[in-house]
Amino acid sequence: MTDNTDRRSDRIDQAGSGYVPIRPRLGMADFLVQFWRSKWLILAITAPILAIGFVCASNMPASFESRAVLYVASDTPGHSAYQLAQSEREILKTRLVAERTLSRFVLDRIYPGITAAQDRALAQTPERGTTIREAAFQKGVDAFQRAIRVTAVPESNIVNVRVVHQDPQVAAELLNAAIAVYLQRRAELFSDQPLDESTVERKTVEGQLLEAEDAIRVFLRENTIRDFDSERATAQGLHALISNELFAVEARQKAVGGQLRRIRTQLTETPKEQDLFVEDSTADRLRDLEIERNQALVTYLPDSQRVQTLETQIADLRTRLETRDTLQGTVRRGLNPTYQALEVSRNSFEGEADSLAQKRAELARQLAAVEAKLERFTGLDAEWNALQRKRDVLEAKVRTTAGNGSDQIAQTDPAAQVPGGVKIAEPATVPRTGRSAALPIFLLSVLTALFLAAITALLRARSANGFATPSSLQRTTGLPILAAIGRV
Repeated sequence: MTDNTDRRSDRIDQAGSGYVPIRPRLGMADFLVQFWRSKWLILAITAPILAIGFVCASNMPASFESRAVLYVASDTPGHSAYQLAQSEREILKTRLVAERTLSRFVLDRIYPGITAAQDRALAQTPERGTTIREAAFQKGVDAFQRAIRVTAVPESNIVNVRVVHQDPQVAAELLNAAIAVYLQRRAELFSDQPLDESTVERKTVEGQLLEAEDAIRVFLRENTIRDFDSERATAQGLHALISNELFAVEARQKAVGGQLRRIRTQLTETPKEQDLFVEDSTADRLRDLEIERNQALVTYLPDSQRVQTLETQIADLRTRLETRDTLQGTVRRGLNPTYQALEVSRNSFEGEADSLAQKRAELARQLAAVEAKLERFTGLDAEWNALQRKRDVLEAKVRTTAGNGSDQIAQTDPAAQVPGGVKIAEPATVPRTGRSAALPIFLLSVLTALFLAAITALLRARSANGFATPSSLQRTTGLPILAAIGRV
């Protein structure tokens, strides 16, 4: 190794000969400076990763784990309790137990995603229905085997059984069913008596019952019905309600029509205008003529032409006043208030009549739609009743075979109801809290973002040709730095 003096003289000679070092020698402070200078690039790289991690963590569904504990007796000579627990664990983990457990449920309730894929495949190739349903069932069995976890406690005769599912109620039901199937399978393996015919018959009927329930579910899905009886009852109630309202609207429409015809008749008989003020000047004219006559008598004789003319006019006016019945003169006419009131009533009834007509049309449309729905239910009623009867018959048959099988077991071997050697120390219960992979996913995204940020800063620092700090220049050239000027 050369000392600093040799390294400095060598670098000075190389600099004098035209050689300039390309890679600066960096320290921790230089890496920090480069990291700060690359902050926007680092942010551009890490922000999408953090955002994707947050979205994935937010959308992760919670899973619930139901637990049960089995106690394995160690009265078998030559075997330890842990060995017996391991053997029981292997029996519980067999595929036959998983198939029998899953056959007790409708697949759509346990794994709706597998059922949806099965329905899509059936819609494309309905002629392969049996093969598609069997493949979907086997996928469900695989999923159940991944969901069930059986562990034997070391140096103990305790076996812990867990089932994980997104629905806590389903998790508890699956675990209880798996334990029941396991105990039944264990009784078949360790019992000296052959499997009775009632058990085989019960299994066959249970399979037929599941097929009948699946047929009902397919029937409802194909006809877009959630609950046949409730939807039909709802449609019948709507039909009665709309019919009553339609009858009320029609009755009101007839009443409004009668009132409207009567008002229109009254409008034709009522004048639109009437006399508001009449000014009669006949009496004033008579009085003026009498005054003029008296004034003429002062100047003329009673037999003069002037006086006789005035007397004739006065006599005519008196005769007219005595013989006429009404006033005459200036007449002022206006709108008749009665006619206006009738017009207002007519407009109101016409508007109500139009509203009732629109309401009647809408009610008639709704009633036609409900009647069409009821006719559809009537057409499907026969098939629905047949499916219901088939399911009810199979349920009754399952109860009958189950009762016969339990009686036969009790008569032949009373202890066979609870197989010896294994006890249920703690049955499955519905879990209250669930677990989610949201936090691990988010932490993984944070660690990935930090790793990429460090790699980005390291590459930026290693690829830089300049000197981030004075110490980097001094370390690279081997020359002392006397002064440093900041960026202007």
